[in-house]
Amino acid sequence: MSTDQLQRDGLAGPFELADQSGLDAAREAVFELKALRRQQLLAQKAGMNSDQPNPLIDRHMDVGVIRALFFDENLQAAVAALVGRDLFVWRTNFFVKSDGTGQNKWHHDRHFESGCAPLSLFDTSNHFTLTVALTDVGMDEGRIEYVKGSHQLIDGFDRDIPRHINEVPEVVQDRVTPLPLKRGQFVLFHSSLLHRSLAFGRGNRRVSMAARLAKTGTQIPQYGAANPAGGAQARAEPFVYYRESGIMPFN
Repeated sequence: MSTDQLQRDGLAGPFELADQSGLDAAREAVFELKALRRQQLLAQKAGMNSDQPNPLIDRHMDVGVIRALFFDENLQAAVAALVGRDLFVWRTNFFVKSDGTGQNKWHHDRHFESGCAPLSLFDTSNHFTLTVALTDVGMDEGRIEYVKGSHQLIDGFDRDIPRHINEVPEVVQDRVTPLPLKRGQFVLFHSSLLHRSLAFGRGNRRVSMAARLAKTGTQIPQYGAANPAGGAQARAEPFVYYRESGIMPFN
């Protein structure tokens, strides 16, 4: 598999999962977790349970149909060919969009470097993001866009900016590239690549999964190490079993 696309654009794919038989079950699991999140937010507005963790984060550790996605033959092969082995998953999250869901701002996923080291946005040897489409992610269903090549220095574009921004400057407007995905497709990109998802327009409710990968030996700051779902909690649904850490060896 050629690494030219990843090196040039900052993103490689889309690729197809080898086994798509578990996608519907994974989607339904996310819908249930999303419903839990809505209940939490309503409770928080009413002044109750303000310290409850987000149930959508790090479910690769305890929901089997989600965990299995990471061991898909094609996904493992693509990641190994593009960025090598000795990786681990340190964070997963899920994004559900339907009528009324707004856009996610332009941002990058490089939350930390290693330990307390300052960010090195243009170091392409570590920190990667997987995005997996559990349903179609079309042009109108809150489509994903990215700034092609923004994992590298671009003349006239100062990346010394907040991690989230409303708009990218004119100098990179011609690099903004749509990323529609079909159910069962995935992409891999450098975590410093700028990307966003637009507001939901029309179509079916859509679900995507984002996973953060890092090289073995990368030190995770304390604020990012623990599973926000916590440990030793009562089960919320039959398929949920909380673990104390969201870190999982990948390949």
